[in-house]
Amino acid sequence: MVRECLFRCVMLAACLGIVPELFTPRWLYAQRVHAVVVGDISPATGFGKFTPNVVLDVLSIHGMLTANIPERELDILNVQIEEDSDSDPKNVLGFIRELQANPSDIIFFYFSGHGGSDDQGHYFALAKGKLYRKQVLDAIASKGPRLTVVITDCCNLRSDGYRFFAPAFQSIEPKEPSPLFRSLLFDTKGVVDINSSSPGEGAFFTPFDEELRNLPGSIFTKQLAAWVERHRNEKRVWDELVRGVSLQVHTAFRDHYPKGAESSKGKPPQLEQTVYPIQYPGMPESKGPRTGFVVRDFSGRGAVITEVERGSPASQVFVLEKDSFVSLRVQQVVVSVNGQAVENADAVARAIAVSPQIARLSIRDATQGMFDILIRMRY
Repeated sequence: MVRECLFRCVMLAACLGIVPELFTPRWLYAQRVHAVVVGDISPATGFGKFTPNVVLDVLSIHGMLTANIPERELDILNVQIEEDSDSDPKNVLGFIRELQANPSDIIFFYFSGHGGSDDQGHYFALAKGKLYRKQVLDAIASKGPRLTVVITDCCNLRSDGYRFFAPAFQSIEPKEPSPLFRSLLFDTKGVVDINSSSPGEGAFFTPFDEELRNLPGSIFTKQLAAWVERHRNEKRVWDELVRGVSLQVHTAFRDHYPKGAESSKGKPPQLEQTVYPIQYPGMPESKGPRTGFVVRDFSGRGAVITEVERGSPASQVFVLEKDSFVSLRVQQVVVSVNGQAVENADAVARAIAVSPQIARLSIRDATQGMFDILIRMRY
C-alpha cells in the first residue's frame, strides 16, 4: 500500500511537471554498479602452471567489489573462460550488451589474460581473435552509464615485434558503499581506462613459488586490491589510486625480478612494469613541470633542491627503505636519476625529461644520509 501511494505521487508529480527526482524513492531508481569480471584461462593462453594466478586475479577483484559495495547496489558477473570455443570477442561483448544500466549507474569492466597492441591499439588476445580495448569502451558507452571503469591486467606488447613507446576471499557485506568506493565510483562521472602495463611492456605474475612464500596472482591486480584495502575507509580520487598503485607495482616488480624479466624471446629483459593510465577524471595534463621540485647547481656532486611545490609529485615520494610516502625537502641533494649520476641542475633536468613516468632518485640528506625514492611524475 505504501509503495502504491508513492507510485501515484510520482505519477501525479510528472503530470504536473514537477522534477521527478525530488519524489522518486530510492527503491525505484537506485544507483548501481554493474561489474563484468573476466579471467581467460582457456588452453590457447598457454598459462599452464600460472593458471591459478588468473583465477586469483578474478577472486581478488570480486572480493574488492563485494567488500566495498552493498549487494543491493552491485550486480556482478564473474566470467572464467575455460574453453577456446568460449574465448571469443563476441561473447565478452555480449556480456556487456546484456547489462541493464540506468543513466545514473556505473559500469565496471575487468579483464585478466593475454593482451597485445598493434596499429589499431591495445587488445585482449582471445582464442577466437582480438578484442580491441576501444570496442569494449564503445560497447559500454552505448549503455549510457554515468561512469565507465575499464581496468585490465594484460601485456601491452606489439604482436608484430616492432617496438613502440607512449609519452579465497570472504568479506562481510557492507551496509553502505565504503568511503573509498563512494568517492571513486558513485560521486564521479566520466571514463576510467587503465591497463597494468605501458606500451612496449609485458604484464607479469608473481613468480611461481612451490612453497607459496608468494601468493599467486598478477603483480598489478594484487597491488590494486591491496591499495583498495588499505584506503577503503578514506575518500580518495582516481589520481591518488593511480599514483599509489603505480609505485607499488614498480617496487613489487623490482623485488620479484631484480635482474629483469623476459617479456618475449629474443628481446632484452624488461626492467620495470609501469601502470598505464589512459584516461581518468582529474588526470593531469601532459605539459608543464613533471616533478614539482626546483634544483640549482651544488658545489659538490648533484643538485640541491630549492623549492617543493605543495601537492606535487615531489611532495608525495615513496621511500624504498621505509616503505612509506614523504615529501622531498629544501636543501636535500639529488645525486642520481634512474641509476645515472647527475653532476648539476642541468643534468637533473635532462634526466627527468627523458625518464619514464616513474623515476628512481638517490637523495642525500644532511641528517638522514643517502636514500632512494620513487617519484611518479605528472606525466
